[in-house]
Amino acid sequence: MQSFTAEDRALLRTPSSPPDSVIPHIFRVPSGDSGRPMGAAYGRPFARPAAIDGCAHTRCWEPEPLRAPVLDGDEAAPNLGGGTLFALLRPGASSAIARYSPQLADERWRRIRPFTQDAVAVVAPACAYLAERLMVVVTGHVDWIVNVCGYPMKADVVFHPVMIRRSVSRDDVAWSDKWRRDCRSLLLRISEVVVPTAGPLEFAALNGQSVTIPYTHLELQLLESWARGQSTARRRRSASVLLALSAGAGLDAWEVQHLRRHDIHVTGSGIVVDVAGAAPRQSVVTERWEQLLIDGFRDVNDGDLVFGSADRTTTFNMVTAFIRNTDRGNEPNPLPTRMRATWIAEHLAARTPADLIMQAAGTSKAEHLAAALVHVPELHTSEDRRRVLAETRGQRTR
Repeated sequence: MQSFTAEDRALLRTPSSPPDSVIPHIFRVPSGDSGRPMGAAYGRPFARPAAIDGCAHTRCWEPEPLRAPVLDGDEAAPNLGGGTLFALLRPGASSAIARYSPQLADERWRRIRPFTQDAVAVVAPACAYLAERLMVVVTGHVDWIVNVCGYPMKADVVFHPVMIRRSVSRDDVAWSDKWRRDCRSLLLRISEVVVPTAGPLEFAALNGQSVTIPYTHLELQLLESWARGQSTARRRRSASVLLALSAGAGLDAWEVQHLRRHDIHVTGSGIVVDVAGAAPRQSVVTERWEQLLIDGFRDVNDGDLVFGSADRTTTFNMVTAFIRNTDRGNEPNPLPTRMRATWIAEHLAARTPADLIMQAAGTSKAEHLAAALVHVPELHTSEDRRRVLAETRGQRTR
């Protein structure tokens, strides 16, 4: 794991800001923007560090997504529903899928069950959700398309992007915006494999707030009040470390929930975090969030997890459920993705060398970092984009 020099730690801990008169103002994208288009870049498999024995998480089932055989002739979609793909999964995965029993009439479920199971077999190794949740999403979609709307049970029909757009935008169900986004993401992952000939399709925004838009300074203050104002010590600890590590060190939700106390090193020159997982690295907590983090794990033992129950053994993503059950007021939704985007935007605004940001963020896509300049209007120029791309190659300007 590559370590930072003392100078680099100082840059990451205390981003030097320009004079007040030219401090870039982080802004919001108007709510009318379209959603992300369907395409190969939309559903890439999550990286996974290694398989964990006995784990029911999809990351531990298969090293790579299944690639279904494409039929010749006019039919461009693989033959889902025969159990051929379902049978290719390892026993733990296939057993978890087979055990699922939806709240559907027996006749309706019998009709779509093999087809649904094969569809989940395609996407299970390529995403971070448990099999039960995948089955819930895919079963609901297939049932509505086939049993309710009467379309044929063919992969290139059921999982065509147009059908997915219709399904996730239904107005006869009381789904939250987040649930619709999750469904859309999972179904599009299947679509990329089983309907490879489908062209890109624009999706309307499911709400007016992008999950990648940085928080404002006021919103961060409100989120700190949310973290410190929880009703129990455990909730205060989990909320504090989630906010401090995501908004202060650029960690994602999966990394936060697997972090242990001995991974966090409090030194005289700042707090350094050893991050394991898909992108092992070190990150440095910005000074603004140091005290919140220290207050959060003050009573945590050295080997214990800092988020959630200290001795839990579950591996699924529990951050969303935690946030949903926290004590909430009038603050903005606490979203780890937006917290991480805020950390990136603040470092870009302070002109922190881009190679340092990438190293601490655990990302290898220089273009993504340059694209984040859109959230710093004064630096959203072709010249600054070229500067950021050059700095990702080690050609620092400061």
